[in-house]
Amino acid sequence: MTGGPPHLPLVGVLACRKERANGTTYSRVNDHLTEPLLDHAGVAAVLIHTVRPEHARSVLARLDGLVLPGSGSFVHPVRYGGREADAVSGREYDPARDETAAALLRAADEMPGLPVLASCRGMQELAVHHGGTLAQVPDSEVKHRLRAGVDGPDRWAPAHTVAVRPGGLLAELAGPAPDPAAVPVNSQHSDRLDKIPGEVFVEAVAPDGTVEAISVGAPDRFVLGVQWHFEHHTDRSVLDRAVLAAFGSRCRSRMTSRKQQ
Repeated sequence: MTGGPPHLPLVGVLACRKERANGTTYSRVNDHLTEPLLDHAGVAAVLIHTVRPEHARSVLARLDGLVLPGSGSFVHPVRYGGREADAVSGREYDPARDETAAALLRAADEMPGLPVLASCRGMQELAVHHGGTLAQVPDSEVKHRLRAGVDGPDRWAPAHTVAVRPGGLLAELAGPAPDPAAVPVNSQHSDRLDKIPGEVFVEAVAPDGTVEAISVGAPDRFVLGVQWHFEHHTDRSVLDRAVLAAFGSRCRSRMTSRKQQ
């Protein structure tokens, strides 16, 4: 008798909270995210909707990894010392996701073996959790937000390059090729990291100095945030595939240790 399919690590993907015109609320995750996680990290994804903060640890205790994805919404300024009045007119905010992300990251700090992978809004949530602040991206020759039909037909095409700094997780994953000083990435963000707390390691920067990737607690922990979206055109990016493979490896280690408890 042959065995069944192998058990895959189970990772939680934080969802956004949306509201219809009739007042109905629902949770949403971009479909483009789950396939690269399966294909390149070898993990199965489940959606984490907004949960009460006191339940965050219980949720993560059943999982082998946490993913904080990008979103069309912004982290509200009140999360990093601002005021309600500091909210930018016309922007979409998601206070329910803000609260859930903060609770999950607090719980993850108590589980050093739990890998965390964050992108775009998720990277900013990670930075804010550790005491960082955000600011709007200033005018620059570097395009940090491609617009389809204006900057080309594909808003997820490479927008600029990043320089991977030595001594971090990305440097280990990037290797000698592609050129770690000029790795092409996509870009869809209007805010950037401003104040960067000391416990956060800057992994990569754009040509204009914008922080494009961070980590916390490496090499003992795998807590990595990238400002770009690793889930788009993953087949073209050696670095994104390496990031997902490393995340998947850490998730499998977490799964093994969890089963032994």
